[in-house]
Amino acid sequence: MRKAMSTYVYVKERLHPGLLDGLVRGGAQAIEIFAARQHVDYANRRQHIREIADWFRTSGIPLHSVHSPMYADYEMGRTGASPVNVASTDRAQRIAAMDEIKRALEIAEQIPFRFLVQHLGASGESFNDRKFEAAMTSVEHLRAFAKPLGVRILLENIPNELCTPDKLVEFIRT
Repeated sequence: MRKAMSTYVYVKERLHPGLLDGLVRGGAQAIEIFAARQHVDYANRRQHIREIADWFRTSGIPLHSVHSPMYADYEMGRTGASPVNVASTDRAQRIAAMDEIKRALEIAEQIPFRFLVQHLGASGESFNDRKFEAAMTSVEHLRAFAKPLGVRILLENIPNELCTPDKLVEFIRT
């Protein structure tokens, strides 16, 4: 079994090669990047992502996955920003969420990775059929965007009524 570590352990710090080296010294054989703007400025592909891409090219350590952004701001929602929510029933919010996630997916243009880890809804969110349908539409859209990049979408359970085991199985089968 390959040992993988997430950069989430450093989410409050700007990701740089020294932090990635620390994960490798800790035993990481593969890495997940946690897409939080204060940590990895995935929208800044010219500078920050290029520096990280250079590290992956020279280290021999694969980027296994990227964890989808949970907030679009640089404060992880501490300033009152709404979560990135693919299950929002507000069409404009859902489109904004998908656009944010696409920016993180575009990391694959410089650093190939296999999986995007995606939440359905926000923590504590209640279930209703409209949210479930919105999430399905969003995930299908993201799958179509991710496929040419060689990325598959993985759904991660979180504490909400959209991500119960039964609902995730229903989501996958539908």
